[in-house]
Amino acid sequence: TEDDTCSLYEWADHMISVSNNGAASIVWKEAILMHAFGKNYPPNAEQEALFFKNTSKADLKDIAMHVVNDPLRDIGITPEEFKLVSMFTKAAKAMVPGEGGTIASPYGMMKYLVAMERGKIVDPESSLEIKRLMYSTDRRIRYAASSSLTDAAVYFKSGSLYKCKPEEGYECKKYMGNIDNYMNSVVIVEQADGTIYMVTLMSN
Repeated sequence: TEDDTCSLYEWADHMISVSNNGAASIVWKEAILMHAFGKNYPPNAEQEALFFKNTSKADLKDIAMHVVNDPLRDIGITPEEFKLVSMFTKAAKAMVPGEGGTIASPYGMMKYLVAMERGKIVDPESSLEIKRLMYSTDRRIRYAASSSLTDAAVYFKSGSLYKCKPEEGYECKKYMGNIDNYMNSVVIVEQADGTIYMVTLMSN
């Protein structure tokens, strides 16, 4: 509801746990505000409104691209491997314009996981918190139910996008698109015997 309030950490958890686009846009917006306000972050509601009102769309786009893509370059992920270019909801895109199309690859996602394991996503503490959020992902959307994982620690994130067109005898249901039916997943599995493996997957 309109009266609900969440901490930034809770927004990040909601973004990862249930792959919520609204939460992802809020986390991205807060990163923009952190960049803009620096030590004076967080701004109050009036300061935030004035910032988005008085900052040009071109400058907002530049800041948005900077705060999400520069950290990827810092850990060695190239634009061809992983690049975010637009917000995740219609309202957010109206506030902060994007540029072109987002690019992702299994290799880019694997490099992100390796950097996280090495503590290179900003710093060891930040990397650990990201991994912690992946571990506590809501079980119902984990797609990680297997007896072989009973004693394993599973760090998981999956996202999907589907699109349908009218087709005789076909009823469009969740995750059953007949135009697009994307599923992108990353997972780190740590077995009790010390075996660790990572998988990244992109499919249609």
